[in-house]
Amino acid sequence: MAKGASDGKLTIRPLTAARVDDVKTVTKGTWGSACWDLFPRFTEAQKRALGITGAAPGTVEAKRRAVLAKLSRRRKNSAGLVAYRGGEPIGFISLGPRYDFSRVENSRATPPVDDVAVWVIPCITVRRGHRGRGVGIAMIKAAVDYAGKRGAPAVEAYPRADGKRVHDDFAFFGTRAMFAKAGFRQVRRVLPHLPKGWLPRVTMRRTIRQRLATDARPARRESSG
Repeated sequence: MAKGASDGKLTIRPLTAARVDDVKTVTKGTWGSACWDLFPRFTEAQKRALGITGAAPGTVEAKRRAVLAKLSRRRKNSAGLVAYRGGEPIGFISLGPRYDFSRVENSRATPPVDDVAVWVIPCITVRRGHRGRGVGIAMIKAAVDYAGKRGAPAVEAYPRADGKRVHDDFAFFGTRAMFAKAGFRQVRRVLPHLPKGWLPRVTMRRTIRQRLATDARPARRESSG
């Protein structure tokens, strides 16, 4: 459990099947309808195959919830982290290895920078009434800590870079400034020659130093003989 916010009441926990409905609470309060963290994970063809698009609203909702619940049961890594204040869900951050997110992996706007097996943060949201208190930055730091404990060498994000002010409800990519405050640095500028209308993005990365086994070994004493 990670803590952030000066009042000590903010807790950030890995998503579990028991907390899936908390994601609905957070995202429904943002966009007016529940987002189940599935858009960046699947292509349109994959979504149709899973039955999470194109069907009756009630059916789609149930199937989307079931897919996210299945992702949350994975032993190696969950599908994200949920932030709580006083037991109330107020924020969500999506997280996982880059290959978990088909849209990120195959996007011409966010191709791999190098061969580092990064984890990515494709989206982040904080409920209205709880913004401007450091919740987003606390979740990013908690996500880096979570990924590092599971062997991730680095975590990346792809915030918009056109400088335009957008409503907080639609700033789910995060901002360059937000990730910079969480210790990320820019490793790639906006790619040139993107199709017209595409959102310009920069690539932000935080490298995680993995402790080597030799670091934990006591120093070898020199023989006095």
